This record gives sequence, structure tokens and C-alpha cells, in this order.
Amino acid sequence: MKILYVITSTETGGAEKALSALSAAMASQGHQVRIICLKPLGRVAAEMQRNGLDVKSIYGKLPGKVVRRLKTEIELFQPDIVHAMLFRAIEYARLACGGKTVRLIVTPHFDLSKKPFLFRLADRLLKEKDTLAVAESMATAEYLINHQGYRKDKVYLLPNGVDRSLFCRDNSLRVMMRNKYSFHVKTLVFICVARLAAVKDPLTLVQAFRNVWMRFPDVRLIYVGEGEERAKLEPYIRESGMQKCVQLVGEQKDINAYLNMADVFVLPSVEESLPLSLLEAICVGLPCIVSRVGDMPLWVEHGKNGFVFPPGDITLLSCFMNEMVGDNEKRHLMGDKSLEKSTRITDNFQQYQQIYQQVISGEFSRENNLIP
Repeated sequence: MKILYVITSTETGGAEKALSALSAAMASQGHQVRIICLKPLGRVAAEMQRNGLDVKSIYGKLPGKVVRRLKTEIELFQPDIVHAMLFRAIEYARLACGGKTVRLIVTPHFDLSKKPFLFRLADRLLKEKDTLAVAESMATAEYLINHQGYRKDKVYLLPNGVDRSLFCRDNSLRVMMRNKYSFHVKTLVFICVARLAAVKDPLTLVQAFRNVWMRFPDVRLIYVGEGEERAKLEPYIRESGMQKCVQLVGEQKDINAYLNMADVFVLPSVEESLPLSLLEAICVGLPCIVSRVGDMPLWVEHGKNGFVFPPGDITLLSCFMNEMVGDNEKRHLMGDKSLEKSTRITDNFQQYQQIYQQVISGEFSRENNLIP
């Protein structure tokens, strides 16, 4: 099987990480894989190249020229499947595949409802080019069908997956990482794993943490991720005197180790589909505090394995974080509930391989699909 993946970016992000894992798994099964990126190659692309994958950037400032380049790549590679991820890659792949008998699968990995009207209009106009849309969250699937006019038989729900052998509770990692950061064994550590981007709303998290820190000065916050919002966060942290208790550690390779160091996972995004970092935290057995966006409330049951709050609500987020600090027993019970929920999380590589094979053979069926 020849698979051409098209993605907007290869900087660190959930969609990029998902593509890296999926393409590596497909290549390991003997399939011929190629990855085309619309932007200059980033950190994830470098990792994929180290793993022997064929990755190429066709970056350009003129959309028409980039579409023509993509069309040429498709003609040269002659793939059995073109699989596009993220908005720009999906729209460009639709244009490049137009007029050709190319099997095109799209996976959004973003919240289309938050895109401008013209973006949503373009999606509605070009969606018929798809052979199949694979939605990584129920929220995405429902929006495509109910608001974008996608045919229900051309939308398949396949939630994001995690390799649970790579993300699990490990006390030895916890001890090692706490020694690395000189954290006392009883120090409570909040963690967020996300890009330092406006859609992740890191400022709300830091502002809420400040309220908690003023009451419990021994707590700590670790933020794993990089991005343009660092320029706003660093002055606020410095002016608040929180340099020692809030650490922006940038991008890190071993996310499992950082999650094991922590006690509570927090993700205050203003828009999401189904973030991988949340699923990874659940696999590690962390109680989670998340905003009510995308599919996050389906995985964080309020009061059971964490708390859910309206996006941007600093006061309520502060209250839930304070409750985590003040009630050790509840926190541990919530962590155990997360571990129970983690049994529902699977690595979706085998399911994607099956979808590809069925699409190629023309035998794809929505049987067992999770969409009502």
C-alpha cells in the first residue's frame, strides 16, 4: 500500500504527533509512506526523518503554486491513499485531487466551528472531494454532519489513540523527575502539556495558579510546550514573583516522565477536538481539570476523575485547583478513576490500516461506527 500523508505543519502539536506515530506504524508494516508538509519542516519532521521516513516540505507563499506542487507530488508518487490532516492541508489536498480518481481521506484535528465563516464555507464547498472524513472526536463528527452538511455515511468516528505501553504510571520516573527538579516528595505539582498558543489559554492557567499559590505557597506548576504566548507569560510570572514555582520547560521528548512527576493535569483550552495530551495524562492516572470544549468532558467526568469548567473562568479553575491541593484522598481517588477510564484508550493504528484497505477495495462500511 502506498500512502501519501499531507499535513499543514510538522511543529510540535497533537495532530503532528498523531501523524508521526501513524506513519511510523504504517512504514513498519511494509507500506510505502511519504509525508508532505505545507510549511517549513519542524521538530516532528526531524524526528520522522531520524526514523527513516520520507518527509518533504513544499512551502510557498502563493497558495496556487503550492497546490500545483502538491498535485505534482501526487502524480509522481501515485498513492493508493492520500490522507490529509489540519485545515490548510485538507483544503489544498482537495484542490490537488480534483478531477483525479484519488482516494482522499481527511482528519481535521481541529475545531472547525471556531474557524472564520469563509473557512467554513470553503470546507462546505470542497467536502465532496473526500472519499471519507475520519473524525477524531464526537464533537468534530457531529459538527461536520449537523453544520457542514457532510453525508453521515462519509464520516467515520475514530477517536485519537495512545500507545499505552508508552504512557503509564511509573513511580521510579516520578522519583527521578522530582529529584531532577528538587521537588519534595509531598510537593503538589500541576502540569499542562500544550503549545504556548492562545487557543490553549496558558495565561488563564497561570493566573488561576497564582490564586492557588497565594494560599498554598509550596505548590508548583510545570508547563511543557513552546510557542508565541511565552512572551506574555514570562513578564506576568516575573511580576507576580512566581519564578520559582512556575516553570516553562519548553518542548520535551519524554512526556511520560513529566506526567509521572505531576499530581494533577490541567488544560484550559478555549478550543479543542480531543487532545492527545489529555489521553496521555489519563493513561498515567492523573486527575484532570479541563475546560468544557470538544470531547474533553467525555473523558473527564466532573467530580469523578477531575473537574470541568467553562473556558476562561479563572475563578472556577482556581477553586478546582485549590480543592485538589486541599483534599489528598479525593485527588488519589480521581487518579484511580482516570486509570479505569484509560482502558477505553487504544492505539488506533490497526483501525486506520483496516480503513485504508477497505477504502482501496471499495468495501468500506460504517458498521460498528460510534456515531449515533
